[in-house]
Amino acid sequence: MHVRLIMINGVVFLLLLIASIFAKSVSPGSDLSRYFAAPSNFSELLIQPWSIVTYMFSHSLLNIWHILWNMVLLYFAGNIFKYYLGNKKILSVYLAGGFVGYLFFAFGYNFIPAISGHGMLIGASAAVLSVFVAIGVAKPNMELKIMFIPQPVKLIYIVGVFVVLDLMRLQSSMGVDGANTGGWLAHLGGAFFGGFYGYKAREGKNILKGFERFLDSIFSLDFSKFFEKRKPKPKMKVKKGGALKEEKASTNRKEKDKKIELILNKVKQSGYSSLTKEEKELFFSQTKK
Repeated sequence: MHVRLIMINGVVFLLLLIASIFAKSVSPGSDLSRYFAAPSNFSELLIQPWSIVTYMFSHSLLNIWHILWNMVLLYFAGNIFKYYLGNKKILSVYLAGGFVGYLFFAFGYNFIPAISGHGMLIGASAAVLSVFVAIGVAKPNMELKIMFIPQPVKLIYIVGVFVVLDLMRLQSSMGVDGANTGGWLAHLGGAFFGGFYGYKAREGKNILKGFERFLDSIFSLDFSKFFEKRKPKPKMKVKKGGALKEEKASTNRKEKDKKIELILNKVKQSGYSSLTKEEKELFFSQTKK
């Protein structure tokens, strides 16, 4: 899952980069990224509600390090997360952490006097930090070897360094015009959610269980039946005795073979999880033979 998230972020970055080149060739002052960034103003958010999701899959086109460091950290954290907490949970924590990060960002711009004006939030930092902090709190005593450090370091200490750095950057940016104060708040929002999720995970609780079921229901929808052409039922001639039975059996075998062929093609294209319950039963009944 974390590799898929990295691929999505990379594809969005490249597409936005290419589209921005074409847009600026026509209108030099255009900025396509603002349509993907989440605004601090709630009235603007109502105009582009999709941005509360797209912001965490988009990055600044001005600095390659923005996306690079986020994806490196996501790969590192995701490898550990999937082993201890499960691969499927990464997506729900990523999205929920990104959402809480936006809430911290919007709260800062709307209720903290030192953060004034209008802000736009873009980048996967809050979502990635939620995954990183979650596994760090869930498995605090896990030891990692770090280059140039002779002794293994506990994961919770590494997570702590990241959080402290964000606190320091938030403090230094407060009241400074043009500073990334809202961004550091978003980081801390994602870290806060990740810490809470990891704490509950240590107790054996999954606070995103309902959200995971919702995501499963979306990604497991089978739309193929709506596009399949309905085939007319074959007309059977009335014959006597065994001849009619043999024709029916032959027709049933042909229909069953066609169904199996369709199921195999579906598995090759979309994977086993895309099969319906009925298709899975038919698939297993044939593989057992």
